[in-house]
Amino acid sequence: MKAARITAIGGPEVFGVTDVPTPEPGPGEVLVRIRAAALNRADINIREGRFPEAPPPPMTLGVEGAGTVAVLGAGATGFTVGDRVVINPMLVCDACEFCRTNRDSECRGLRVVGEHFDGTFAQFIALPARNLIPSPSRLSDTELAAGLVAYLTAWHMLKTRGALAPGETVLVVGAGSGVASAAVQVAKAVGARVIATTGSERKAERVRALGADEVVDYRAEPYFHEAVRKLTGGNGVDLVHETVGEATVQKSVLAARHGGRVVGMGSHTGRYAELDLWSLYRREVTFIGCHTGNRAEIAEFLPLLADGSLTPVLDSVYSLEDAVAAQARLASSERFGKVVLSID
Repeated sequence: MKAARITAIGGPEVFGVTDVPTPEPGPGEVLVRIRAAALNRADINIREGRFPEAPPPPMTLGVEGAGTVAVLGAGATGFTVGDRVVINPMLVCDACEFCRTNRDSECRGLRVVGEHFDGTFAQFIALPARNLIPSPSRLSDTELAAGLVAYLTAWHMLKTRGALAPGETVLVVGAGSGVASAAVQVAKAVGARVIATTGSERKAERVRALGADEVVDYRAEPYFHEAVRKLTGGNGVDLVHETVGEATVQKSVLAARHGGRVVGMGSHTGRYAELDLWSLYRREVTFIGCHTGNRAEIAEFLPLLADGSLTPVLDSVYSLEDAVAAQARLASSERFGKVVLSID
């Protein structure tokens, strides 16, 4: 089968499409014919050697994907050959106290597709049946590949960890990314007032179309927290959705009201940030860390995807053979939404 893999740690030159053996499903596993796979910032971090948990190359990248059931392994139940499925990329031990209560993100044995083992940038992948979700008929494979992880992450951050309530005001930082564009929609679905930051008027128009009530251009106003405070009568927002990292995290803290919350996941501008601790302590701001999501949350937001209340935001679609160009688009400041591979 064809797969897009890295052969070493480095730049785009170490990433390309090659032939590899088709995997065979083990007991309880399902072989999925991948039809679409979405790109993720983790792909670049792994290629550049900035994800220490990844195995050494060669490795097939790709966290997100959707397709059809090709083969059922021994004992695999719940699906038939030809069923359309979308992948939940979190593999857990399924035995600890956290797994028994569907708190996947807390499983000590958590592994992620395309981060800890070969991923979805391939024609086939074998995964446990519990990691496959029946696809809503309304959505295409491309939309599903782009949607599940983005909305799972946004839901986990805003609803589960951030406890966002109707009537609150939320700031979504860097709203042009896949997760952040999903967060704008999730926050509106919850009934929040949404302020978002983005880097151009073109993007601002798209963010408003997703439901943002106000948009701040961080290029025109680099101290965006000051603009946010003006928009909130000097108070700041109840909750900040922060996925950018070093470049914005201090401003995100300053954009929160006294007693507000900052919920953070993602660090593509840097894992390490200098914080003014007084801006946390004296203003009693709570910083909440996030990682992945929980299986139980999928049932909470998937109906909103299925009925069109939430709509996956697609930037562009490339063929598997153009995976290198797709990764370049992922890193582009012009990107808005998800970049997806269509896999024939």
